Amino acid sequence: MWIRELFRSVAFRVAAVFALVVTASTCAVFAFVYWQVATSDLARLRTILVDEATKAAVEPTGNVERELARRLTRDLRQVEYVGLFDRSGAYLYGNVNRLPGMPIDDKAHLVEMRRQDTAATEPVIFVAVRRPDGGVLLLGRSLYEIYALRRSVLQALAIGILPTIVLALLTGTMLSLRASRRLQAIRDAINRIVRGDLRERLPVHRRPDDIDEVVRAVNLMLDEIVRLMEQVKTVGDNVAHDLRTPLSILRARLERGLSSPDKELRLAAQKSLSDLDRALAMVTALLRISEIESGVRRGAFGKLDLAAICRDVFELYEPLAEAKSVAMRLEAPSPVPVTGDADLLREAVANLVDNAIKFTPQGGAVMITAKEGPLVRVADNGPGVAASEHDKIFKRSYRSTAHKNIPGNGLGLEMAATIAELHGFTLRLAGDMPGAAFEIGPSERLKAAS
Repeated sequence: MWIRELFRSVAFRVAAVFALVVTASTCAVFAFVYWQVATSDLARLRTILVDEATKAAVEPTGNVERELARRLTRDLRQVEYVGLFDRSGAYLYGNVNRLPGMPIDDKAHLVEMRRQDTAATEPVIFVAVRRPDGGVLLLGRSLYEIYALRRSVLQALAIGILPTIVLALLTGTMLSLRASRRLQAIRDAINRIVRGDLRERLPVHRRPDDIDEVVRAVNLMLDEIVRLMEQVKTVGDNVAHDLRTPLSILRARLERGLSSPDKELRLAAQKSLSDLDRALAMVTALLRISEIESGVRRGAFGKLDLAAICRDVFELYEPLAEAKSVAMRLEAPSPVPVTGDADLLREAVANLVDNAIKFTPQGGAVMITAKEGPLVRVADNGPGVAASEHDKIFKRSYRSTAHKNIPGNGLGLEMAATIAELHGFTLRLAGDMPGAAFEIGPSERLKAAS
């Protein structure tokens, strides 16, 4: 897995390009060295042979023979080829008894010759020069040593370039691993922030660099966002708290009005109490949502079974469904382990089930499903959600105009969505018309980020 991630990382690609450039430049240098060794010795040998043959050609025959004899005497490695021929081409002296098939033009030519001690052939540089008396002087030298030097240089370069390539690749891999680990740490921190842990900050390197400058700027931005969110939250909480006290006082006065002998006054007080209870429930729900959004409950997360939570909710709401003649079914055959707050998840599932029973007519059905994923699905065969309201039902205090007669404050779905987001899940509408199906499952955004 980590190898696949390494190959996909930009840092590894940059390191691979770096290693490729180093390898290519090293190969170019080695190729230049080999070309210099291969060509310079051959050019030097050609020049020497032409110069020696040109000078020796004008010497008397006796002097030439003595010089050729000394040349062969010093040739312990048997790489020298010499020959002296008369004007008719007849052999006079040397270790070459006949002229090779080459022009006599005072220039160096490459000819394949049979070695003196074996039947094998070898490349030889020959120079044939016409003497003043019409004879021919032939000088040659085997390229065996030059070719052997070429092979040695080539082997040395091949042996030397292999460690260079390996070292470049290792260096590039180490640099890419270091960069990948650092980027992974930043990405993990970002994922934790996205999941709601706004106290998290991006890690800063011990030795500051360009990336750290960006990281510090992001951390400062997060600090400012948290500060602004705290201000907004404080204002909302203060408004909710300020409303709760006068509403409670008003409720107490209305309760006293219920004891009045005036029937109309009692009916007005009873209706006002109903509206007031709805307002108090909304204030309580807003404070509850604010508490959940703050992420305070995250510290109490632990291992739990989502299927068991669904069974608890099923047992709690089954009598209510029976009273309304709504059939409830539960499908949770195996445990669904998750990490989270059991009370909050129970509250989220309960809100979905309560809505499903509330909007399902008599004789309808509600289905609760819990399965691996993890996924919780609450479906009913009620009137469903109109297409025009798909983007509105999760907004705070939104209520459909088609169901204004059904009690509620429009905060149930938002509270369930807030609880789901706190756990790294998402609440989505998974089916409608007829009926509605809501699912709590892994967030696609978070899965893509990880």
